[in-house]
Amino acid sequence: MMRNLFEVRELTKIYRKGGVRANDRICMDVRPGEILGILGPNGAGKSTLIKQMTAMIAPTSGTIRYLGRNVTAEPLEVVRRLSYCAQDPYAITSLTTRDALVYTGRLRGMSPSDARARACALIARLQLEEVAHTRVGRLSGGQVKLVGIAAALVGRVEALILDEPTNALDPAKRRLVWDVIVQRNREEGTTVILVTHNVLEAEGVVDRVAVIDYGRLLGLDSVGRLKDMVDERLRIEVTCTFGRRCVAERALKGMGFVEVLGENRLRLYVDRDRAGRVLDQLVANGEEMACEEYKVIPPSLEDAYFLLGGKERIGHAG
Repeated sequence: MMRNLFEVRELTKIYRKGGVRANDRICMDVRPGEILGILGPNGAGKSTLIKQMTAMIAPTSGTIRYLGRNVTAEPLEVVRRLSYCAQDPYAITSLTTRDALVYTGRLRGMSPSDARARACALIARLQLEEVAHTRVGRLSGGQVKLVGIAAALVGRVEALILDEPTNALDPAKRRLVWDVIVQRNREEGTTVILVTHNVLEAEGVVDRVAVIDYGRLLGLDSVGRLKDMVDERLRIEVTCTFGRRCVAERALKGMGFVEVLGENRLRLYVDRDRAGRVLDQLVANGEEMACEEYKVIPPSLEDAYFLLGGKERIGHAG
């Protein structure tokens, strides 16, 4: 049986100022080689959990073990095997982009030539050539984020921990970052722990998801299994002919439960064993039923989040 990378047991963190219970008896495991998403809204306790797993802060109670080692008792032995990218990489802002990456490589035991080669490769891969010799503190927020991610990727580590890695990035850079992270995971077997409140990104990248809110772990499973917990009925969204929504609504009510989404939009909930027949009817009689377009909407990770008890809508754009 494969040994877990992290084992978190009854982890609780209470901040003395205000008595805030940031984490509440969290129990979870992280498997070697997986991409684990830690998902939840702002203030849910995600970053606090990660800071304890990386020995940045001590838990109030509970234990965290990394390959059997107690993270609190042996912090240096553990953290040298990890790479952590915080939301704001303040430690490297006084260095140039290239120097920040080279020095990070040297700190991780790389030779000078290997550190320089790796820095150049990451600068090219993340399209940072124009700012390679610019001090990080002078860069835009998105560029600073990319440099922080590049620093996390320098050298070989067993686990890569990223806290909101694509905040402040445009869509093209977001895709680039995910391509680089997934490549690192697939080619080198690096375990990735991704902290985010972005549902769409998490759903497309992760192997498993831990949903956290109010400091509690609400659920931990694969994306598919979490989505299976949602309403088992198939959802079909229908665009009606303008001005004929009532006609479409009457026709669809004979097929399942109908929800009105807007002036010309309806959502039909159908039992899965009847879905084929309903779709056949929409294809054959759509014009008569005043249904111009339709699309099947599968359950989403966001649906699972709400089912588990999440307190607010998680953003789609980060």
